Amino acid sequence: MFLGHYGAALALKRAEPKISLGTLFIATQLLDLLWGAFLLLGWEHVRFLPDSNPLLTLQFYDYPISHSLVGAIAWGLAAAALYYSWPTRDVTRHWQAAAMVGATVLSHWLLDLVVHVPDLPLAGNDSAKLGLGLWRHLGLSVAVELIVLALGIVVYVSWRSRRHPVRPVRLAVVVLILVATYAASILGPPPPSIPTIAAADIIFILALGLLAGWADRAATPAELAAGSRATR
Repeated sequence: MFLGHYGAALALKRAEPKISLGTLFIATQLLDLLWGAFLLLGWEHVRFLPDSNPLLTLQFYDYPISHSLVGAIAWGLAAAALYYSWPTRDVTRHWQAAAMVGATVLSHWLLDLVVHVPDLPLAGNDSAKLGLGLWRHLGLSVAVELIVLALGIVVYVSWRSRRHPVRPVRLAVVVLILVATYAASILGPPPPSIPTIAAADIIFILALGLLAGWADRAATPAELAAGSRATR
């Protein structure tokens, strides 16, 4: 899943507004971020497969560190601990926010379970592998991705607050980049190499996290004083 992860992050932002959307964007894709790094390090592996379905041209045959259920739980706990221990003056609901960050990391595995063919290990490569296989149905997969993203946007826009305004132009930029990237991955040519996939994966996730933080900027003191819902 791709768009669905970001849809989940948008919705979870409103469940715990104090967390930056940029943080949630990184958290929801932390497993893929680690996967890209582990590919470059040679700790995990993927290979190309000839298939007319662009969603099935990669075979994920070795990625238990980043994408096993045990790994996802461990990385979620690590992310929650890191967020909780990060220096901050705003300690209100801090442990709840940390738990939300950890849950966001784990949500990646749960959403992947819906779309992947059975290649998500419970623990190591020799453990049972799960996947409901929605990727086998291209049109349905695209529809589900768009629906989950749309639901996340609706929650993000509807449950806004004075301290955490919706900035439509910035949000539109983020959404357009997401949809354009997803369309390019389906309609464009396959990537030239595995290292290219890994590097692009890392750069995109980090860059989009920064962009989401920009789009989700909290209201400034001047905006709060003026009672403004900033729109730029």
